[in-house]
Amino acid sequence: MGKKLLASFFIASGVTMGGLLALNNQDNVSASNVNNYIHSQNIKRNGINFPIWSGFPTDDMGYRNGKGRPEGVVVHETANSNSTIQNEIAFMKSNYNNAFVHTFVDDNNIINIADTDNMAWGSGAIGNQRYVQFEQVRVHSKYAFAREVSNAAYYTAYVLDHYGLKPSLATTSNKGKGATVLAHADVSNYLGGTDHSDPTSYYSESGKKWFNQAYTMSDLYSLIQEYYTDMNRATVNYNGGSGSETAKVIGGGYGLYNHVSNTPGSIQQGSASKLTGKEVYLDCVGEKSDGTTWYRIRAEGSSETYWVDGRALKFRPIDYSPVDSETVGTFDGSGSSLRSHVYNAASLSKSRGNANQYKNKTYKINQKAVITDYNGSTKTMYRVEIGNTTVWASSWALNVHKSTRVDYNGGSGSETAKVIGGGYGLYNHISNTPGSVQQGSASRLAGKEVYLDCVGDKSDGTTWYRIRAEGSSETYWVDGRALKFRPIDYAPMNTYVTFNGSGSSLRSHVYNAASLSKSRGNANQYKNKTYKINQKAVITDYNGSTKTMYRVEIGNTTVWASSWAVNVKK
Repeated sequence: MGKKLLASFFIASGVTMGGLLALNNQDNVSASNVNNYIHSQNIKRNGINFPIWSGFPTDDMGYRNGKGRPEGVVVHETANSNSTIQNEIAFMKSNYNNAFVHTFVDDNNIINIADTDNMAWGSGAIGNQRYVQFEQVRVHSKYAFAREVSNAAYYTAYVLDHYGLKPSLATTSNKGKGATVLAHADVSNYLGGTDHSDPTSYYSESGKKWFNQAYTMSDLYSLIQEYYTDMNRATVNYNGGSGSETAKVIGGGYGLYNHVSNTPGSIQQGSASKLTGKEVYLDCVGEKSDGTTWYRIRAEGSSETYWVDGRALKFRPIDYSPVDSETVGTFDGSGSSLRSHVYNAASLSKSRGNANQYKNKTYKINQKAVITDYNGSTKTMYRVEIGNTTVWASSWALNVHKSTRVDYNGGSGSETAKVIGGGYGLYNHISNTPGSVQQGSASRLAGKEVYLDCVGDKSDGTTWYRIRAEGSSETYWVDGRALKFRPIDYAPMNTYVTFNGSGSSLRSHVYNAASLSKSRGNANQYKNKTYKINQKAVITDYNGSTKTMYRVEIGNTTVWASSWAVNVKK
């Protein structure tokens, strides 16, 4: 806090306290060699450690405006050239009844030992009630001094930001009124209650010794402002666009910048009004933490880019509307770009491939967007679900229609039918359903007997089958009209059968019928049991041989049983 320093300084120099002040805080200052060195050496501040000591008093220790409501920061230095930061902290803990501060700073440490929500005892009765206070420990080299004042500036900025205070230096003009950054000397001269002059002499002598220029509180304040500004800079989330999308500049008093405003290195480079009425290209969007949206723009024919607040731009109106759950689109092969968002929307978009890579494929559509251009013409895009992602496709690349509804029923996979072809296609899914793509013609399987494992009844009245050729694992969907099923002659019956114990499969329908069938157990589980039959089916195979099945009533259900598994009552 500078008691030893104060006496020696007055004796050696003969200057008055006012002279000290003149060396300390001036309203007009020149560039600082120390600060320039900090910048040129890219000196980084240390982080703050918070080993708060529980031994400091806390009762009745609120500031004059209340607990947790300091009005600024007082900067001290220890005036001890032969101590270390840990020695100073230990001494203060042992003698806190005489004086203590909140924090200690040197070239490698920022150590906060007392709760800054409570006042400390370091700058007299008036200063104590108002300010957070920290001590700087004397260091002994050029680099160490630069690092120490960098740490001091950062800590001051941190405290101001933490308590919602703005930087304001005590000067000869304001005489400390409303100031949030004060040297201990400023408290002595403007507020009273103390007579210390630190850190004036330490700053001045260290600056002259290592940088050929006295260091002042005004120089420290410049660093504080830099750190404070950085703490309060906007954060921005950037998303790139394609660079081909455009919007029209309306100006509105907004500026043009080399970077988003209030971000590092940002400088205004003119007014957006100079581009008013022009359609400009956009290649990046930035969402700022203050809620505004910024765009990087480029005028046609120019390579210069600027950042501008989105409120200076007029985007094309877009009318979004949902589509019903049955709407699908089939890509027609047009070479239109697919986009991550609607093209020319404020969100900007990126390419997601080309529509022609999905030629003849059908996918579900879940949204429609109508974009009105500046000349009044409109364009339509659709949001298409492809796998686990969505893309926006231009209307001219899609045939939009209602999806066919299909009722599916699985079969056993062992039933067969013969392919006749007839110009029908083979598909990976039933045609005109999401994801359906033709994969050749059924004629290539003409004459072959194929296995069927699923049947789908479409809302257009057609019936489709999933087929597999013998010896192949590939399956296709085909219109049932491309298949020839075995003729079946049905006749009513009203008699009884007794199961004879043969191990024949019972079926939900006639085996190898167009309806396909599933297993319903085995006939031998009903050995010697008698049940009523109500229908007979005679199936004629492709070679002309016949097989007979009976529909048997077992309880509340019916099953089809092969003739050799039952004895029919005459």
